[in-house]
Amino acid sequence: MTYETQYRHGVSIRFIVSRESRCEEVDAEQAQHGDILYIDAPAGYHNLWRKALCFLAWLEDQAAAAAGRAGDAEAGEGAGGGGGGGSSSSSNSNVIARYDFVMHADDDSFVRLDLLLPLMATWPRQRHYWGYIWDGTGNRVTAPIRNPANKSHMPAAQYPLDYYPPFASGCGFVLSRDLVLALLSRPLPDYRLLDPPFGIHLCGPPEYCVAPGGPVAPVHDERVRPYRPLPTFRPDTLVQHYLRSEEMKPFWEQVRAGHAGAGPAGRRAAGRAGG
Repeated sequence: MTYETQYRHGVSIRFIVSRESRCEEVDAEQAQHGDILYIDAPAGYHNLWRKALCFLAWLEDQAAAAAGRAGDAEAGEGAGGGGGGGSSSSSNSNVIARYDFVMHADDDSFVRLDLLLPLMATWPRQRHYWGYIWDGTGNRVTAPIRNPANKSHMPAAQYPLDYYPPFASGCGFVLSRDLVLALLSRPLPDYRLLDPPFGIHLCGPPEYCVAPGGPVAPVHDERVRPYRPLPTFRPDTLVQHYLRSEEMKPFWEQVRAGHAGAGPAGRRAAGRAGG
């Protein structure tokens, strides 16, 4: 049993790949696992924001289509028709029937679903933006970088203000569905960065904020680690960034060892620690 399948219930996982990057190797992985989504967005680091918006639009299309099928099935049941087909379709793990939250994670991040899922069950379903928040306090200070030679360069033409609103590290953050809908409610500018635009448009000043009710107060969690701590494995980590591919399995084995050593009582405690 793999990590992904063990915690799959109620979770749909997709690896987002630009269609222009499609190749035989990726197609083979898709044929084996069925968790790759090709989208019509340009490839490359500087196009990640557009790629993310394309994925969110796809997600909403899936949810809307599933809702339509469910409505048709209910109408069929009311008329004496068979509604079983709609029910069966919604239970397919490859179908997004509905969702409360969407999470973005980098491909070099390890996400502790065993701790995160119990935590998410306690969260509000509205105006929830969670992660490691760069908000200008303590050591979490950041501002637009104007040096074109820097990877994190933000051109003034794309964002002219000299500060960023609070935003979550892209290594692993969560949005409630209403915030997804807000981001899709109007055309948004292109940016060459992924992380700050979510804060700009969810937590920023009125001329940028698209969230109904005004700027969102994001929820900071130190257990999201956008850096490599020493030791790298910590039992309470929810998201660990910057793991090399060869480190993923040993990290998971330490998670499993912790559960095995704790026994049922320890597993319940671990769930509470996540919530």
